[in-house]
Amino acid sequence: MSDMQKGLLKAVSEVLPESEHRWCARHILPSWSKDWRGLERRNNFWRCARASCVAELNFHLDSLNMLRNGICESLLRYNKETWCRAYFNCDRKYDIIDNNMCETFNAWILAARHKTIITMLEEIRVKMIERIGKLREFADTWICDISPIAMKVYQDNMAQSMRCTIKWNGEYGYEVEDTSLRVVLKHCVNMQAQTCTCRSWMLKGISCAHAIAVMHFKNLDLINYISHWYHKSTYLKAYSTFIQPVSNMQMWPTSTNPPIEPPPIKKMLVDQRRREEEKKLNILLLESFQEGV
Repeated sequence: MSDMQKGLLKAVSEVLPESEHRWCARHILPSWSKDWRGLERRNNFWRCARASCVAELNFHLDSLNMLRNGICESLLRYNKETWCRAYFNCDRKYDIIDNNMCETFNAWILAARHKTIITMLEEIRVKMIERIGKLREFADTWICDISPIAMKVYQDNMAQSMRCTIKWNGEYGYEVEDTSLRVVLKHCVNMQAQTCTCRSWMLKGISCAHAIAVMHFKNLDLINYISHWYHKSTYLKAYSTFIQPVSNMQMWPTSTNPPIEPPPIKKMLVDQRRREEEKKLNILLLESFQEGV
């Protein structure tokens, strides 16, 4: 995920041609809203970006278009497949539409980034040592095997599932009517394949409201249908590699190699044409000043 920098767009397409390159919706919004200001327009933009299926996206686009003619056309100039959940790949259990994770990390190391390279790396290393330890201790505070953030999403979806009605085909298929939007949408849930046409379950790896309604209908254990990416064991694997402590430079063994010298200073060559143009400009300014006197 990037903020639409032209260099990154070209580099990712060349180096990682098979990867999914998403654009940060938070960076698209200010560019688009230069001509379309207002709180309602901003809210509709986020509804469009968070829509998990095309039908939901089209519903929000129609609502947005009612605010002013041409507003949807200007938004769709940005490739919707890169910033809208409805077009994201379901292989990754990651439906984030902004780049806040990187922005937060950059802010976290902001003070170190303005220092010399050795000092910067040393401060980041120390911060990471402390962070890994604290995050591993954080896992001990979980009340179950699922991460607290995943449980929060799961509980919100459970509340939404109360507004769903279910029709069962007698096997694995369920037709779920969702009245949470201003328009009624029907989604198809397949419990054997663990899919739902809203795509939220496949995108995030956490059961959507429609799947939860089906699980309640069949008296299934809902926790078993949350992806392993949110389990404590997976979380601890991410922080299983520790950064070892290092003594300061005064305690390092003295090296017998020659010290590294800075590169020689090169005098920059000035373009001769630019110098001549500046000289002519100075002459013209001097002549104009003399005539004015």
